[in-house]
Amino acid sequence: MNAGPLDSPGLGRQLTWRLTAVAEARGLAQYGGAPVRNVLANRHVELSTNAAALREQRTAFGRADADGRAGTVRATARVGTTDLLGPAVERGPAWTDTVLSATSAGDGDRVGELPATSGRSIGSNVTVGVDHAADLAFEQFLRDDLDEASRRSYRAEVTRSVRVVSSSKGRTPPRDPPGPDWTLVNDRRSVSTHVLDRTTRETTNPRTFLDTTLTVQVNHEAVRTWRNGTVIERTRVEWTEESTVRAGLEANRLDPDDGPERPVSPVFVEGGALDGPNLVDVRLIALDRFAGADRVDELARDAARDGGGTTTTVVTAERPGELEPWVYADVAALRERVRNVSVQVPRDDVAAGEANAPAALAATLREWRSSLIDAPETYDGVADRARVAARAKYLDLVIARLDDRAETAADRNDAYHDALTEADVPLTDRLDEVSDAATETLAPDPRPIGDGLAGEVVLTPDAEPGYLTLTAVPSERVRGAGSADSVHPLAARNTNVFTVPGDDVADSVTDTVLPERRTATLRTAGLSLVRANRTLAAEDDRTLRDQRDRLASEVDTSTAVVRGRATFLLADRAGDRLTARDRRAVLDAADARFAGLGVRAVAMTNGSYAGAVAQEGAARADLSPMERDWLGVHLRIALGSAASDERVAVPEGVTVGTVTAERRVTRSLVHDAVSEGTDRAAARLRERYAGGKFGPVVAGLPVAPVPGYWYATVNVWSVEVRGYYPRFAVEARLGAPDGAGTVLRYVRDGREVRFDADGDGVAEHVGRNERVSFQTRTVVLVAVPAGKSGVGDVDGNADERSAGWPCPNHTVPECGDEP
Repeated sequence: MNAGPLDSPGLGRQLTWRLTAVAEARGLAQYGGAPVRNVLANRHVELSTNAAALREQRTAFGRADADGRAGTVRATARVGTTDLLGPAVERGPAWTDTVLSATSAGDGDRVGELPATSGRSIGSNVTVGVDHAADLAFEQFLRDDLDEASRRSYRAEVTRSVRVVSSSKGRTPPRDPPGPDWTLVNDRRSVSTHVLDRTTRETTNPRTFLDTTLTVQVNHEAVRTWRNGTVIERTRVEWTEESTVRAGLEANRLDPDDGPERPVSPVFVEGGALDGPNLVDVRLIALDRFAGADRVDELARDAARDGGGTTTTVVTAERPGELEPWVYADVAALRERVRNVSVQVPRDDVAAGEANAPAALAATLREWRSSLIDAPETYDGVADRARVAARAKYLDLVIARLDDRAETAADRNDAYHDALTEADVPLTDRLDEVSDAATETLAPDPRPIGDGLAGEVVLTPDAEPGYLTLTAVPSERVRGAGSADSVHPLAARNTNVFTVPGDDVADSVTDTVLPERRTATLRTAGLSLVRANRTLAAEDDRTLRDQRDRLASEVDTSTAVVRGRATFLLADRAGDRLTARDRRAVLDAADARFAGLGVRAVAMTNGSYAGAVAQEGAARADLSPMERDWLGVHLRIALGSAASDERVAVPEGVTVGTVTAERRVTRSLVHDAVSEGTDRAAARLRERYAGGKFGPVVAGLPVAPVPGYWYATVNVWSVEVRGYYPRFAVEARLGAPDGAGTVLRYVRDGREVRFDADGDGVAEHVGRNERVSFQTRTVVLVAVPAGKSGVGDVDGNADERSAGWPCPNHTVPECGDEP
């Protein structure tokens, strides 16, 4: 009974999976719009503890206490069918009478136990998509890489070669003096070259631009100066050489760095995708720059003198005008495909702070990279190669952005565990194991007792009380209660960690990825405003109305900042086609799509407002498909960024004040409806909830609270139970096969034990038996998808302690230590 959820099978583990099943079912219902204000209440802790205790009795003895089974049946019925109104209908003695009435549960050992299957299969995964990261990477791609990716695809390396293929060397005349006694004092030489002939070969290779053979004559002249005493004389000699020089110019396409390297056809002729020019311009540029007629002659003459050589240079061809919109449209389509790539993240992992959705998404994109790039075996011209290079570059930008977010997510997970540790949540360092334990519903089989004279020995538990209540039980109803007027057989403390928006625990997690703030996000403020408006429509309240008005003023100021950013973007992207009046009309039309300030504020944070502005603006400005898409992307990014700016965030105190006042009014509405005591009142209340008049709740911790990238909301409950049985007995009938015999009864009631050990007729004190008592702690983790209201207790009682807390009885372990 004292085993924790990770120690061994026992009360702690049974309690964990039962409470997790309850919290997940109610949390998902709350997320879906059901009127759930307290996801996990102490009434659920009481019921689950009793069901778990009965399971442990059956494991130990083969059967469970009959009164306990009956009480659990009644409690299950009341809690299950009137979960919304039950706490207000029956409290204190009324609840005690309900669960401890003498009605039998019937035969069958399993009656009264909660079903041995958990509800964890319902929506067991959270779907997380690339979503906003696709837009951010696309914006970066347009700014830095679209032009570069296509430009690098239109490059070629041009090689110019000039070499001497043959040469007839002339003989240099000897240095013969003009006579005896002459001395050579100077030998000045000069060379002149002339192209005698040129032959150009026709080539069918489109990448060969020039193949010319030239005959070059080299004329040499030597002027020699001789001296004889004081007499100077000059002699002149000439000789001639001929060289055959071959000049060539050819190009090779340079493959861009992005995308798979595969054959491209055609390249240096027109055709292919867009019926484009490809690298035809390279020929013209290269010939003009490196191989004009005079230039070739000059190169040939130089080669005849010094032997020639090879040079290379990079030439970029002109790109067709249709290329950019064509590549843009293709990458934009890829963007939408990438945006919809998603992974399934187990909700258990999210709630345990072990999930890293960005890392999983990055791994998925790496795995699918080849299929997403979708390169053909042979590129249909250079334009097609540019298109695929752009796709590859964009995809790599998305992956890099997800990698950055994965690091942020890891930091957030660390902060999440630290925050839970600070909040004294048990087993914080083993939350993943708790999630696994919460799925273990099987208890060990009962141990066989053996056979007696009358056959199989049957152990029958008899507990007082059979059902352990959090409410007080009068002593006259419990044997073994002692002299007290009443007893609290069970005490519980149930703490919801993430409650109102902007609380300290949530801030300690979100501050690891966002700047430190004392504000609530525009989304949270908008949801709070929607809820306050709907609650006021159901019940007017002066305090709530004042708080609502303050919040509405702050939200209005914040939305004006976002609207101003949208106005700037419309002017920047379509100012030549939208006048100032047109831009105001666009924003007014977008505003009209959302019913009220609060709804519009939320829309500004999730991309829907940006989409509305883009649609209205594109229609009025008559934008091209590329311009329309570009405007939508920039609006989604800019407005998402603006919605998270500190100038837009609403003061935390205003938001929390409104939420607190709204919860008080709504709780009062619930109790007022119940106090009418009619089914019609309850039906009216449920109808109000079903119609959404009370609006969405605001609770829980957003996972990865980055604009456009919120993919789940988590919450945590720390639960501790302490309880005891004032009297617990186990009996077994020992007798003959004919039914005669005795009953052996083992009793634990805390009384002293006396036994006449020496036969003098006086029972001596030999000790005191201990009551059956227990204490265990666990943690309950719940995660729901992003959006809507989140998940958590919104009744204003985040730390719920029963009347008997912390010490139902001095025999309970750790009874004196209140956490």
